[in-house]
Amino acid sequence: YFFSCSFYSFKGSIPSHIDSIVISPIENTTSEFLITDLLNEKLLESMLLENILDIVTFENADSKLDVKINSITDKPNIYSIDTNSQYEVVNEWKITINIQIVWYDLINDQNILDKSINEWVTYSLGIDIGQDNLDNDLDGLIDAEDSDEYGTPREGSLRIVLEKISNRIINELTSTW
Repeated sequence: YFFSCSFYSFKGSIPSHIDSIVISPIENTTSEFLITDLLNEKLLESMLLENILDIVTFENADSKLDVKINSITDKPNIYSIDTNSQYEVVNEWKITINIQIVWYDLINDQNILDKSINEWVTYSLGIDIGQDNLDNDLDGLIDAEDSDEYGTPREGSLRIVLEKISNRIINELTSTW
């Protein structure tokens, strides 16, 4: 029998001349100023965890990542009729964040990737997302089964959707070539 160990790296799908990246300050065109810091934290955490490129200063970078938060919307997702008042009641909200990413090759002076990304999660008002019986992030896990479902409804949902966005950014960077 022959046993082998292999090492898997995302670097094979990134242009061979790019070993490093600088992440520009995130631009935020919304009035939700908190999400800029949260997304920056999640993105850096994901980049370091996946170890796809060295994160360096602009002077030492082979590439640059620009992230712009274009919009954040909260919209009713599921309604019901209040039996006492006969008015519609919102049972579930959907928060959606749209960002634009541009990955720029500083060596060859050209865009590698320019893409819009949308991610969303759902939540119920007034109920901790760890107890709302919703699969807030559509990962097949609900409440106590899901390690990322905790906190107040909107803040927890923001944290989850920003995690989804940072993971999408990593996927986009690694599937470009």
